[in-house]
Amino acid sequence: MLLLLAGGSLTWQFGFAMYRGVWNNFLVEVQGVQSTQLGLIEGVREVPGFLVVVLVGLAASLAPSIVSGAACLLMAAGLILYPISHGFLQLILITFLFSTGFHMLFPPQSVLVLHHAGEGQRGKWLGWMDSVGSAASLVGMFSVTALFTRLGFNGMFLLAAGSAIIAAVVLFSTPGPRRLSVGVKLFNVRKEYATYYVMTALQGARRHMYMTFALFNLVKMHGIGTLTIVTLQAVGYATSIITRPLLGRLADRYGETKVLMWCYALTSLVFTGYAFIQNHTALFILFTLDNILNFELVITLYAYTVAKEGEIASTLSGGSTIGHIPGVLVPVLGGFLWKWAGPAATFLCGTAICLIGFLYVIWLGRRIARRKAEAVAS
Repeated sequence: MLLLLAGGSLTWQFGFAMYRGVWNNFLVEVQGVQSTQLGLIEGVREVPGFLVVVLVGLAASLAPSIVSGAACLLMAAGLILYPISHGFLQLILITFLFSTGFHMLFPPQSVLVLHHAGEGQRGKWLGWMDSVGSAASLVGMFSVTALFTRLGFNGMFLLAAGSAIIAAVVLFSTPGPRRLSVGVKLFNVRKEYATYYVMTALQGARRHMYMTFALFNLVKMHGIGTLTIVTLQAVGYATSIITRPLLGRLADRYGETKVLMWCYALTSLVFTGYAFIQNHTALFILFTLDNILNFELVITLYAYTVAKEGEIASTLSGGSTIGHIPGVLVPVLGGFLWKWAGPAATFLCGTAICLIGFLYVIWLGRRIARRKAEAVAS
């Protein structure tokens, strides 16, 4: 079952990588999108991320295999419609459709992995799924460079759609729980899962700080060319194939809070390096390390440990909604800070976010250890 899930993850992420490879050029060269329109399109893309908790509530009675397969079909529908779209309004509507499928895919897929992985193996298998996704993204990126001159934008979108449809067939055929979630309200954010929500908020802030400003810093402040940037991203995908399963195994062995503590400590050093280091080679190393330290899978594993039986999907969806709040605020506020105080101030704010996360997981680890000791004593 886990190999079947890996096949589904490989196929949809292969298609998604091809979509990402041509997306920006498609908007500019084919659709003639301006910068203000691009901001609106990107904003619409994030709206389904806020709505995941509601979407899971609506689909709670369905099996996770059905929900994940349907999500892939929504992605495929968007990819098929992009080549025949005309005008800004159609782009907005198609992007919302595509993004709904993309964001809705993660909770049921994680539920299926956690359901089929054995005790003490869940972190390893979450890591392997991320590894498969990185490998598929790497192949998808190379496929764009090899096939684009022959297929053009329309052919690449249709090839990506075909990949998403294959993923839907694979996920539809994967057995799992009979219901995606139980006892779900339409907006299911619960105070007993507050520690998980804090983790997702901190990780959302850290991740969007990296995604928004790390590459921008290399291009804007250091004049790094396009080919070098693409190579750096390819190296990131390649290293993730090895490091994601390792991160999962470390979480299985030492616990989620210890691994998160190490990750936050290292990423705080990375952001500090962005603020002060000028050497290009050192910056490339920091960027690669930052890409490796993408530790959502450890937080997903922590969600499994705190969620009640049958509530992992609704817990993950609530975390996704909360994690998208800093995902919108951080790029905007960081951009203003960059303009007013310079890049060093922006990256030092990233350092502060990581240090807050570091201190929080230390407190959380001690709290968990104290509760275990009290349980044993009683």
